[in-house]
Amino acid sequence: MGIVAGISGVGKTWLLERVGAAVPMQILSASTLIRDSLARTDGQVTSQDHLRALDIDNNQAALLEAFNRYIDPGKTLIILDAHVVIDTPDGLVHIGSDVFREINPDFVIFIEDKPQNIHRNRERDASRVRPERSVDSLAKQQKIAITVAREIADNLSIPIHFVDGGDEEALARVLSTVQEAEPDV
Repeated sequence: MGIVAGISGVGKTWLLERVGAAVPMQILSASTLIRDSLARTDGQVTSQDHLRALDIDNNQAALLEAFNRYIDPGKTLIILDAHVVIDTPDGLVHIGSDVFREINPDFVIFIEDKPQNIHRNRERDASRVRPERSVDSLAKQQKIAITVAREIADNLSIPIHFVDGGDEEALARVLSTVQEAEPDV
């Protein structure tokens, strides 16, 4: 079981979908799991982009509840597509190691890209309503997210791997390697 993280707009979901055709895995989206859990428990239906305005601690509890419900024990590789920092209306919120400890990951993969590319991706994606951020702001956000991802990996004593955004071959290689190292994941 692993976590694939990166800042919003880096292309985590797109990259995982592309690689998922070559590397068999169950991909669980943190935002989808949170939305599902909130809808089940309080009838709260919300968009992916509205989650950042809700109570982040409640969101993480909802994530854990849904993760445990949807995980497929028959899959040899399970990936949680998640964020380690959330860009809220009040600023960046770091997701603590304790949240990830609950799902017991074996590794973290951080997808990173040039801030200019992330900015361009965000501008082109009309399906999302993200906070408007400058290239410099996205560079700082990515740097913070990398630091938080490293802290999570260190706190959980698991390896962290870095993959460039859009590099399908590199992600497939890392996923194949971790799957071979942990065949009973």
